[in-house]
Amino acid sequence: MLALKDYTDQSAIICGNLKGALIPGFRTHKIIEIDGKKILITSIIDKKLERKAIHGLKVEDPLSSLNQLLKIPHDLAIAVLHFSDKRARHFLRTASGIDIAILGTQRGVLRKNEVINNCMIIKNNNHGKTIGYLDWDFATAKATDNKLLSINKETYSADKKIVELVDQHEAWLRQHYIKIENSKSEKTDPAVATETPYVGNTKCVSCHSEITTSWKKTRHASAYATLQKKCKDFCPDCLPCHSTGSEEHGKKGFSSPSKTPHLFNVQCEECHGPARDHIKNPEGPYKNTINAGICINCHTTNTD
Repeated sequence: MLALKDYTDQSAIICGNLKGALIPGFRTHKIIEIDGKKILITSIIDKKLERKAIHGLKVEDPLSSLNQLLKIPHDLAIAVLHFSDKRARHFLRTASGIDIAILGTQRGVLRKNEVINNCMIIKNNNHGKTIGYLDWDFATAKATDNKLLSINKETYSADKKIVELVDQHEAWLRQHYIKIENSKSEKTDPAVATETPYVGNTKCVSCHSEITTSWKKTRHASAYATLQKKCKDFCPDCLPCHSTGSEEHGKKGFSSPSKTPHLFNVQCEECHGPARDHIKNPEGPYKNTINAGICINCHTTNTD
């Protein structure tokens, strides 16, 4: 994102709770005036992301930062939330004053017309697959039309300059995360397991050998290998759907290749839930309710 500021020209990179070293191109918010109506636009970052902050930047408290911004006179407040799906919804239940929240890091299918605390929720999309369209009625303070317009390669050909930029970014991204992982590996004691309720398939096989054998024949069992073949094994956008219990999906399992290597691939616990307590008490209740909602977080037309 810091590199992106070099390409913004007349645009601005907006974040309401990122503080620290002054960086050209950053603003806490933007006011757009249309027909006398003032639209306040901002974005808020989850405090948990502070561990990823670089260049002396600090993530301020999301709620207090948002409340300060909402004191600015406006007729419509739009906020992009860089939170996990679960934490975004928790944040919206404690925050008030946002009219439209865009979940900026989530993939999958959005429940239509979802509202929390008088705030309408819409989802961002991955890889430019759709363009969101929304009409807002200021008189009723409600959306009158809300839909996603599909963008696909059959309808729109790829722009060569954009393809080149994406390729350059992916090459840089891979090297960047390899450096991070190498640093983590040097600091991680292999004898000390990372604390997680996800135990991995090697713990399941002793009681569920037939099911585990069947699983090994599926694409899920080699999900990580498919990333390696495409040199995407360090891509943060791909790893969550090729691992088990990813933190990026709001779970407490896979965090990185160096810290949780036992959670590569889409294992039993990705669908059934963490098994640590189940192992302690096999007779107790266990298993998530498995439905299409679990699958479509990762299995979409564009990713399969």
